[in-house]
Amino acid sequence: MSVNSLRTCVGCREVSPPDQLVRVTMEDTPQGPRVVADLHRRAGGRGAWVHATRQCVATAVRKRAFHRSFRTAVTTDDLEQQLRVLLPVQEDEHQESESKAHGKPMSAGR
Repeated sequence: MSVNSLRTCVGCREVSPPDQLVRVTMEDTPQGPRVVADLHRRAGGRGAWVHATRQCVATAVRKRAFHRSFRTAVTTDDLEQQLRVLLPVQEDEHQESESKAHGKPMSAGR
């Protein structure tokens, strides 16, 4: 796998292949810009990547990561609802990879 094919989750900041993340984009609405899931990864414009887990989405919202990614204030109110179909499947996969990566003490690699 090449380095170019890796993406960083705006929630947990973990670097992962794109197939483990969901791309989100910004959509203009009469109420203002909002974040929408780009499940087919075909929408044009700036995008951000996030694990489809409640934890990563909540962290990204709390840290205002989508605002930074899109360089403007955006509404994120219904993003979790948009991702609800993916959440149960990816929640387990992300927690397993997270525990493998973070389960070792820092000195183990020395």
